[in-house]
Amino acid sequence: MVNYTLVLVYVTAPEEIQEEYQRKVERELEFLGLKILQGIIITWKSRDEIEKRIMKIKDYLIEKFETGVENVEFIVSVIELTEEQYKSIRVLVSKKLEVECRKLLKRIEGLLGRVRSSDRKIIRSLRQEFTRIENDFKRLTELHKYFDIRHSIFEKVNEAMSILRAEFYRRLP
Repeated sequence: MVNYTLVLVYVTAPEEIQEEYQRKVERELEFLGLKILQGIIITWKSRDEIEKRIMKIKDYLIEKFETGVENVEFIVSVIELTEEQYKSIRVLVSKKLEVECRKLLKRIEGLLGRVRSSDRKIIRSLRQEFTRIENDFKRLTELHKYFDIRHSIFEKVNEAMSILRAEFYRRLP
C-alpha cells in the first residue's frame, strides 16, 4: 500500500521578487509529486525525500536572505494522510490529473500537426519540444500509476503520444 503525504507551502517575499521565489519553490516541489493547488502538493515519496527537497528550498531562501533580501516568509506543513483522508481528496487528485491530461493532449496534437506539415530539415528543430513533451508524458504516466487513477483521456494521451513518436522518428532525417 502506498502512503500519501500532503505538503503545504506558503512563501512570501517583497512584491518585486515574490514571483521569482514562488516559481523557484514550485519548481523544487514539483519533483515531490502532484501540485493540486498553489502551495499544496500530494506525494507518495518518503519523509526523508520530502525533507531533503524542503531543505534545498530553505538553503536557497537563506542564501537570498544573506544577500540582503528581507521580509521573506517560508512556512511548510507536512501531513501524512491516512487511507480515509486520501480517499476524501482523491477526487481532487483525479480532477487535476484529468486537467493535466487535457493540457498535454493539446500540446501533443499541436506538435503532431507541425511534424506532419514540416519538411524533414525542420523536424530536427522540433526535437527539444518533442523531448519536453516526452518527459511530461512520462511524468504524467508515473503520476497515474502512483495515484492508481485511470481516465479515458489518459488513454487518448497515450495513443496520441504513440502516434507522435512514430511520426516524429519516421520523419527525422
